[in-house]
Order: sequence, then C-alpha cells, then structure tokens
Amino acid sequence: MKDFIITCSSTCDLTPYYLRQHNMYYVSFYYYINDERFYDDFYKEHTVDNFYSTIKNATVKTSQPDPEQYCELWRKLIDQGYDILHIELSSGISGAVNSARIAKSIIDEENTNAKIYVVDSLTACGGYGLLLDKLYEYKKNHNEIDDVYKYAEDIKKKIKVVFLVENLDQLIKGGRISKVKGSIGKLLNIVPILHVESNGKLESVKNARGLNNAMDDIVNIIEDDIDINNKIFINNSNCYDSAKSMFIKLKNRYENSNLSEENIYNVGTVIGAHTGSGAIVVSYISK
Repeated sequence: MKDFIITCSSTCDLTPYYLRQHNMYYVSFYYYINDERFYDDFYKEHTVDNFYSTIKNATVKTSQPDPEQYCELWRKLIDQGYDILHIELSSGISGAVNSARIAKSIIDEENTNAKIYVVDSLTACGGYGLLLDKLYEYKKNHNEIDDVYKYAEDIKKKIKVVFLVENLDQLIKGGRISKVKGSIGKLLNIVPILHVESNGKLESVKNARGLNNAMDDIVNIIEDDIDINNKIFINNSNCYDSAKSMFIKLKNRYENSNLSEENIYNVGTVIGAHTGSGAIVVSYISK
C-alpha cells in the first residue's frame, strides 16, 4: 500500500516545529513591504513585534504561490514514492487553490502515476491549522489516501472560525473600513467580530464595545455550536496576553473541553498584513 504526504501552505498559521513533527510539508505565500518581497516564513525574517511595527507606516501587500512552487515540492515527494493530499487556504480568501490545481494538472500530464488530491479548506488561519490537525489524527488509523481525502471533504464543513480585530488602523488603511467609519469606531472603542462563512468568505457578525465585551461575545456566539470534545485553536496577531485572556474565558466556560495553551498560535504574516495587530481568532469543531 502506497503511503502519502499531507502538504499545505504557510497560511495554515501553525509553526515549522508542528509541521516537522507531523511530517507535513508546505509552500510559502509572500508578503511585500514597500514593494520588497519576503517569504511568509513564520516570522523568521521579521519578528512578530518588528513585523507589526513596520507595517504601520508602510505599504504592505500579499501574494499566493505560483503553480511551479507546488510542482517543485510535490515532485520531490513523488520521487520518494509518496502520493499527495494537499490542503489549501480558502478559495473565498485567496486564489491559491487554483494555483495548486494547475500544478496538479501539470504533474498529471507527466505520467508519474502518483495520486494528487487538492482540497479547498474553505477556512483560514487557525481553522486551516485545526483541519490539518484533524487529518493528521485521522491518518494514524486510515492509511488510504482516498479515505483521508473523503474525510477531509467532510470534516472541513464542521470547522468554524470566529475572530475579532481590536486595532482598526490596518483595516482602515487597507480600505476594508472607510476612514469615516473607522474614526467613529475608534472613538467609540468598537471591536468588529467576524467569522468565516461556509463558502469560505469573511462575514461580519457584530460590533462590540471594547475588547473584553468582544471576547465575551465570541464565547456566547459559539456556545450552542461548539463540540467541546475537540481541540480549540486560538491565534493572535501580536497580542498574546489578550489571546491568553480569551483562552481563560473559554476554559472557564468549558471546563471539560480539550483546551491547551499549546494551541495558542500566531496569526501569520499574510493574514496579519490585513488585520494588523490586535486580532484574536478562535477556531473550533462544530457539533
């Protein structure tokens, strides 16, 4: 029976250590600061503090991998005898899944006889990472790539992501909030709460007054939906203390839940370039 490797992109917002420990391989997105290109490299080039302080007064953009990046990675793994199960950032946020599908068609034409599946995760950030974590656990007892692929297509529908953005500056600068609304929001201490829809696109849920109320709102929003027998991932953009407060609120509400401080991760540079500092992302499995 042929073994297979799970691959992903850097926007899974886990850590290089996690990916190594779980035998997962990734391709990198890019971010640009004043037109200088950097790899989305889990904060190796820029530390977390340095990245967020730099983008405050800079023009920042992001871009997806091109098909050849996927081909280069996959050819190496195929040469080692593996099939490929690739999980990609939501098509509602990025066109990267199309790059991956083009890469699959290129390799299919090379007649390698390797199986390659590309899954549109329909999620992002911690939700993307949580999906990979679920697939790793499932793969332990299911060695057939077809079986794990079918599971991926099913379980991804149960991954939910809710997040808040305390600092509106980057949203205003990127045009996601108008300057007028942003100025009013800052004056009133408004904290937007959003979630990832089932189609993989971002949708506004509500606006809260202040960070603490926003975190309480998230706990209440997910209460009737969350399966507390599964892990909860919390990601943060340069606001670990706030993420820890979010963790404590969840821990107090769900005392028997599968919650661990080990599952507090950074928001990566690609998502962070759009949210700025002060984003807290809660990802969980729905009932």
